[in-house]
Amino acid sequence: MPDPSLEKKKLNLREMGVKGAAIHLWTYYKWWVIVPVLVIIAATSLIRSYLEGSKKAYLNISMVNCDYQNVETLFTPYSEKVGKEIVLEATYFAPTNEDSINVSQEMIASNQKLTAKITGGVTDIVITNARMIQEYGENGVKDLRKVLDASQIAELEERGVLYYLDFESEAHVPVAINVSGMEFFEPAYHDSEEKHYLFLSAFTDKKEEEKLILEYLFFS
Repeated sequence: MPDPSLEKKKLNLREMGVKGAAIHLWTYYKWWVIVPVLVIIAATSLIRSYLEGSKKAYLNISMVNCDYQNVETLFTPYSEKVGKEIVLEATYFAPTNEDSINVSQEMIASNQKLTAKITGGVTDIVITNARMIQEYGENGVKDLRKVLDASQIAELEERGVLYYLDFESEAHVPVAINVSGMEFFEPAYHDSEEKHYLFLSAFTDKKEEEKLILEYLFFS
């Protein structure tokens, strides 16, 4: 039978006091705290560096439900014209306007990724369908009148290519431009039966850059 005097005494942190308990926990368990904190710091730093690096591009453009294999050089001519870097990401996909129920986990993950880039101020311009524009709503899309002048808005309206949303403060706000059937976007959406619209993110402030590319696409 073991000698009770030799049994290890159960540690009582209350008896040790605050200082003693703190010293004990730090001595024996510090790496359980340090390692997770270092991992979190490293991950946060990498994400922040990536986002900040992406923001430095002249424009960041995201395309949804497109033929991403045919759009790698879509904006290259314009990029060369302005002599600036344009980052294009075209692997996003989302439910079509008709797929009100058929939403896969992959679609959800893709939309979450794009939403994070929009709200993080990384993505400047998005080409997607009407359903997704409605889901982003006035908190995610920019009023085109903040970038284009009245005559340009009137011309787009006359051509019947504007898409409108109702904001809390105002109804019938022009927020997107229909690019369906445009020769420029043919490589991206040549097999698509849904309509696609270009909208500007409400979280970025690149008014001049956005105006120039909109003029290049729709008024040149």
